[in-house]
Amino acid sequence: MKIILTAIVALGLTVANAGASTVFDLRGDGKWAQTYKFSADGINLTTSTGRQNGSGVTTTKGDNLYQWRNHGLGMKSSGDDKSKEIDGKNANELVQFYFDQAVELVSITFGKVDSNDDFDFYFDDGRTFREQADDIDIPGKGKYLFSSLWIGNLFGFGADGHNDNFTIKSIEVVATITAVPLPAALPLYGGGLAILGYLGWRKRRRAAINA
Repeated sequence: MKIILTAIVALGLTVANAGASTVFDLRGDGKWAQTYKFSADGINLTTSTGRQNGSGVTTTKGDNLYQWRNHGLGMKSSGDDKSKEIDGKNANELVQFYFDQAVELVSITFGKVDSNDDFDFYFDDGRTFREQADDIDIPGKGKYLFSSLWIGNLFGFGADGHNDNFTIKSIEVVATITAVPLPAALPLYGGGLAILGYLGWRKRRRAAINA
């Protein structure tokens, strides 16, 4: 039995391997753009604008992201000529974060934060991209750590109040557990099954002899 367990555990260790966290620094001199793309540790990230209304998250022509040198990403929704921050004045603005592979969300760091700033959190659960929590208080230093487990490709962070206005400086994620190609795992898998089959045959053989 110890041999069987060893084979199965070895298979598990071979198939799965978790990575260290990756931080995407969103600051720069890009100014206005509809999307911004980033890449780090083999993970590609695309950011874009969005709005929250009664029917869910929508995109609107004329909305743009703004990249601050020291503060990261802000946003201007069409019809809101003054603000370069994510806010809820003209519309309930949000920034969408799409990763090209599933990641675990670790933290988000905001910029230009005031004591009364809150944010809304959005997540794609595989069925719809929708708000999961609203009016989450932003810590004074701007970094919010997620205590719950959120794993996916698409996340969003936005504002829904007239007093909420901020930027997003960075986002921290962990690449999810990845499986090795199946052919590489087959020898261990087959070995485990062979051991199980042999012990089952030996047990049946003993039963037949003692009958």
